[in-house]
Amino acid sequence: MEYLEVKGQSYRTDDEGLTEQMANFCAWITKETRIVDGLNTQSRLKIEGYQPKSFEDTSITPELVAFPEIEISAEEFPSLAWVMPNWGVRAVIRPGSGIKDDLRTYIQLRSKPTIQTIYRHTGWTSIEGKRRYIHAGGSIGADGNNKNATVRLPNELSKYDLTTDTKPTDGIDAVHRLLDVAEKEKTWPLLAATIAPIYGPMDFAIHLSGRTGTYKSELMSLYQSFYGKGMDSRNLPGSWSSTANALEALAFMACNAAFVIDDFVPQGTNWQVRSYQQNADKIIRAQGNQAGRARLTDTSNLQQTMYPRGVILSTGEDTPEGHSVRARMLILELAPGDISPEALTMCQKDRPLYAGMTAALISELATRPFDTRDRMEQLRVAYRDIGHSRTPQMLAKMVAICEHWIKWAGGIVKWDEKKQKALTAEAKASIEKAGAGQQFYLEDADPADKFIAMIRSIFAMGTGHVRTLNGGVPQKAELLGWIVEKSDGELPIFKSRGQCLGWVAWQKDRLWIDETSGFAAIKKQLGQDLAISKQTLFKRLKDSGYLKRVNDTQQRNTVRITADGHPRTVLEMSLTEVLDNKEVPNEEEE
Repeated sequence: MEYLEVKGQSYRTDDEGLTEQMANFCAWITKETRIVDGLNTQSRLKIEGYQPKSFEDTSITPELVAFPEIEISAEEFPSLAWVMPNWGVRAVIRPGSGIKDDLRTYIQLRSKPTIQTIYRHTGWTSIEGKRRYIHAGGSIGADGNNKNATVRLPNELSKYDLTTDTKPTDGIDAVHRLLDVAEKEKTWPLLAATIAPIYGPMDFAIHLSGRTGTYKSELMSLYQSFYGKGMDSRNLPGSWSSTANALEALAFMACNAAFVIDDFVPQGTNWQVRSYQQNADKIIRAQGNQAGRARLTDTSNLQQTMYPRGVILSTGEDTPEGHSVRARMLILELAPGDISPEALTMCQKDRPLYAGMTAALISELATRPFDTRDRMEQLRVAYRDIGHSRTPQMLAKMVAICEHWIKWAGGIVKWDEKKQKALTAEAKASIEKAGAGQQFYLEDADPADKFIAMIRSIFAMGTGHVRTLNGGVPQKAELLGWIVEKSDGELPIFKSRGQCLGWVAWQKDRLWIDETSGFAAIKKQLGQDLAISKQTLFKRLKDSGYLKRVNDTQQRNTVRITADGHPRTVLEMSLTEVLDNKEVPNEEEE
């Protein structure tokens, strides 16, 4: 099949030499624009065309009338349904077998479009077969920065610009000084996490918590400045007051870079507080899982999934709730006086230098990529007993990155071997200390721990009590929700307070919580702090070791006992463990 233009119209000729008109116009693509977000590519096509002014004109070179230039998506092009809406009824495609397919092919074959790639993201990509890092000012590779790349980032990310005329040595010295602005167990993890996405995907976030006046936003803005000197504390790319969808999209486009979300302060109505917590849950989970929420378009097709492809650096006066959410974060806390204003001012003067260090590191990794996985595997074994199951991998990644950074930086600024070893030891010890502190936040957020703590609190406040198996007053009743009402001679008379939660046997070191009434009373007092189902909580209690006996035969986490003369379904626990009291009475229970 051959195609040709005859008097401004499109024709095809088959193998037998039969010529047939396809359309009474000719068209061609003048420009193809590829819009790349780092995961998918969307193409836009600019198309021009013309047709004879008069179809009755039989001259060899009839007068041609140009159509207006149009722009369509590449997905729209094959159907040719764009012809009539843009060029009107005079642009006619002839009917016939394969006409549209041949006309589309002819348009493509006669086109010699200019091709432009527009990047809508930061981070690593391949340009002409070479590894390069996209930023607002172009792309960085082994040969340094090239401004020829066309980058159009959203306004919120427009300051991710690594264009710099500073020396790498000045940037490394500035970063070294930044480590002294606060305690090392905060600055080393922040440095490691900030540069970590340049090395590869990140599956955890950093949250910096502290009251107003602790300079948390100022400190975090210095680390954000590693990706552009214009991002001070008043120009951070994200805010927790934004919608979750907006934050997801921005964090998706800030690929292989730090993305600060500032000011986590849940306040206002219950709905507003819940909204803050839900946003944090959504974003931090997506960071930790490296996956977003699947959505459908209005045509029931799967929509592109967005998730953080760099690292979330979060600040706030509060900390996001939920055990699984906190397990996906390294939580650091600033107290008043942790940062001196003088040291902070000196580091703020260094702000223009940080991006120079980052650009030099990127250029190094473009030439010699460093895979952290082998070193992480070695370190993870050493950290396996620290915190949540995710914590060892988190610490291992940060330590491995710090080791590489120190070695690379030391080679540029000529740190001797002794200094490099000292810095490596300092970084490792600081990150390990920060990791050890995570257990406090995890325990505070674990629903199983909260449930046990609430039982203890109910006994102390007198809003609930437990009895002996025969319904009597237990020993050390004052620890179990009872109060001395009066004394009859030497014997005190106890009065129960609140609802009965279950039963107790000191000599057996057992506490039985009634599955129905006891659980309901505890859950009511926990309120929104217990946002999981009963079955899930019981499983968490078992996994945490709080349940001392379960019914494996029926795959239940409850057991059956006889109490108050009736069969009961209960959770069986250690009484001294729940009370956090190792003293067991020696007297026989009645």
